[in-house]
Amino acid sequence: MARPHLLYIAFSFPPSTASSVYRCTAVANGFVEQGWDVTVVTLSDAIWSEISGTDLGLVNSIDSRVKVVHVADGGAEEPNRRDLRRYSRLRIEAPYLWKELFRRRHHSDFPEDFHSLWFDPAMAAARTIHGEHPVDLVMASASPYTSFKVARSLGDVPYILDYRDAWAFNTFTGAENYAVDSKHGRLESDYLNNAQQVWFVNEPIRAEYARRYPEASRSMRVVPNGFDPQPGHAPPEIGLRGNSPRFGYLGTLQYTAVPLQEFLGGWDLAVGDWEGPAPQAVFRGKLSPTGLVPAEVLELFNSGLHQGLSYEGPISKRDVGTFYRSVDALLLILPPGRYVTGGKTAEYLATGQPIVSVHDPDSAASEMLMDYPLWFPAKDLEPGSIADALRECGKALADPDPAVWEEAWNYGQDFARNKMLRPVIDDLAMAVDARGGFAATQPGGEEQS
Repeated sequence: MARPHLLYIAFSFPPSTASSVYRCTAVANGFVEQGWDVTVVTLSDAIWSEISGTDLGLVNSIDSRVKVVHVADGGAEEPNRRDLRRYSRLRIEAPYLWKELFRRRHHSDFPEDFHSLWFDPAMAAARTIHGEHPVDLVMASASPYTSFKVARSLGDVPYILDYRDAWAFNTFTGAENYAVDSKHGRLESDYLNNAQQVWFVNEPIRAEYARRYPEASRSMRVVPNGFDPQPGHAPPEIGLRGNSPRFGYLGTLQYTAVPLQEFLGGWDLAVGDWEGPAPQAVFRGKLSPTGLVPAEVLELFNSGLHQGLSYEGPISKRDVGTFYRSVDALLLILPPGRYVTGGKTAEYLATGQPIVSVHDPDSAASEMLMDYPLWFPAKDLEPGSIADALRECGKALADPDPAVWEEAWNYGQDFARNKMLRPVIDDLAMAVDARGGFAATQPGGEEQS
């Protein structure tokens, strides 16, 4: 039988530094490794340097057998571009008015104000690819949800929807974005009901979607985030590397969403009465999705306002192993909400190092962490509780139990992304018949995990 062909619609793909690129890259690589031809339709790589930054090292993590097709944004990213030479006088003098006029001018029937503009170039690329190399399956990763429209529009080719977030409700607050019986809800229902499979990153989001759209629940399954081993991935040193604990945070901090002030209050409280040399906390990554933050946010770090706290900028994905080896324990600071897993949670677990959690106890991340032997959760977001978690972690570092460290390492390795993807892709491969299409019986269609 000929190799099946996957067309993968992924707006964010290397060299983008958007958090979604790790999942998208792993999915593309996973299908190739299991015998598929894979073509990725993604945004033009030249745009990312203007809107959120690039990591050229990430490009090296793409399997050489994956064909990547970069297409223009169609104007979708114009509001996020930072090249002042593109700005009109109105945009410079009245940026909010310019943005609203831009939104109204390009408003379409699709409920995404700006990213709907990407549909035409992405759809044209998808049709060209399908004409040259017939596609057996389309997968669309969202957001933006325009990717779903592309997948739904490629004739009778079956498709999979990969929800990295929720479209119907806010994953931080749980507030509904639109009703099931609204025009928007009916559109989403159509996409879900006609999908081969629908992937969600955790069970709380899947369960809520199954409640909202029960007729599509049989095609829904959980495909959680995992970690992708990077150079230097190995069991950590046990206990302290120096005289005092060195805590580390790695990722996009999203300072407007995470409990940063709560953490700082707990940190100051813990450091103020720390037994022995005071600990340090180093933050690496971006402080917002775009990397742009107000001066007062930057002043929180490296200014002495909070003893031992420092920010050392972004880091290439290929260098994360080096960073983890430079710290003793990790800080998991997540936005509120029971639907939040956090893209870094699996990677933190895979280090085998102690993890101090600063997030809502009922977060979806807690389900992943619950049985981790070196987990030190703050019982709530009060400064005293956060300080207690930091102190307990410090005690474990000062008097480590090698057996616990070994158990933590072994536990974390189960979150390797390839382990999670392999059975899912196997199900899809079984559903491809000798003609290269999907058979009537589709083993993955009813499975939930």
